[in-house]
Amino acid sequence: MTNTLLRAPTACIRLIIVILMAAFPGLVFAQNDASAHTLVGNAPMEMFFVPSGLCMTDSEQTTLKNFYISKQPVTWQLWKEIMGTRSGGVSSDSLPVSNVSRDEVELFILWFNQKTGMQYRLPTEAEWTCAVRTGLLSGDTPSFYRDGNVAATGFRLAMDDPKEVRAAEAARKAEQERLAAEKAAADLARKAEQERRATDKTEAQKSIVQQLRTERRQQRQNRLDALPSSVFFTINAAYTSMPQWSYGFKVGTVKFLGWYFCAMTNFNYKGAFTTFSPNNHYVLTGNSRTTYLGGQLGLVVRPVKNLSIHIGAGFGYRTLNFESDQGWRNFPKRTYYGPTASAGIMFHIKNVVLSVEATGMTYDLNKLNETRYTIGAQVGVGYSFPLGQ
Repeated sequence: MTNTLLRAPTACIRLIIVILMAAFPGLVFAQNDASAHTLVGNAPMEMFFVPSGLCMTDSEQTTLKNFYISKQPVTWQLWKEIMGTRSGGVSSDSLPVSNVSRDEVELFILWFNQKTGMQYRLPTEAEWTCAVRTGLLSGDTPSFYRDGNVAATGFRLAMDDPKEVRAAEAARKAEQERLAAEKAAADLARKAEQERRATDKTEAQKSIVQQLRTERRQQRQNRLDALPSSVFFTINAAYTSMPQWSYGFKVGTVKFLGWYFCAMTNFNYKGAFTTFSPNNHYVLTGNSRTTYLGGQLGLVVRPVKNLSIHIGAGFGYRTLNFESDQGWRNFPKRTYYGPTASAGIMFHIKNVVLSVEATGMTYDLNKLNETRYTIGAQVGVGYSFPLGQ
């Protein structure tokens, strides 16, 4: 109800303005004449300012925006200055342009605007009719409003209100900026959502991987927990770079963690031996022999059901008593000793145990402060006995 009451006075005021415009055009527009604009050469173009309002036509009321319309039709003088030529048979350049096509008129306005920097156009039929009915213009409506082809009686120029044009341009620019800002915000939100989803997906994948790893570790631990503690015993054989063969045994316990003890000896081995002098190799006689005895303690770790890893350290003791078959005199008995170490793996195939390891020993050669090292390989086979069964 309030909006209806507000619109009613406005409509009445507009109707009064239209009546005054029709009855006393000079009174209404006396203050609205635009100043003359010198456009090209000596051809002035003066414009009437037509304010927005209701223009009465034969059949309907049309609401127009503010616009300008030229006081005089475009003359052949102005046409010739812009187009460079005029139709033949015209006696005076001051006469209005006539018998030109609509396309020629549009081309004229295009070049006219390029030279003047203005935004002239043809008035619409409603603007022409409004200007005629309010007394600003006189004469018949140009024929191109009827058939769109030829301006038989001349044409005038019109122009939108520059203030409204600037306001519309500012509003359009503001709308474009608003749409751009909304698009940027939407793009930013979409990108943030994509990043969030990607992060969630990555975190979910990490969680799944971590969960699978945890489950595998738990399953492995469950299998190891299900294994009973067992005692294993193996018979071992080793060959070292002395050169020397040795034999022995290994005994220990294992579940996830365990321990072992290993003892090795060579049982008075007789054979080739590299003496104290480097690069000299001799064949020992029947009276020559080497005696070795070593022991180790170690730790066993069983990460999976069928495999365990073991490392150990201990002490080795060696005696040498030999003579050469090349007439060398008998050497007195020598004693060598030093630390030993080993590292290897054991395979558990049901109750059968297979072991492979590397061994090493360091000792002082003949008490001459010359340290020697021996390395070797040791294998073993044996059996494990579950405890508590």
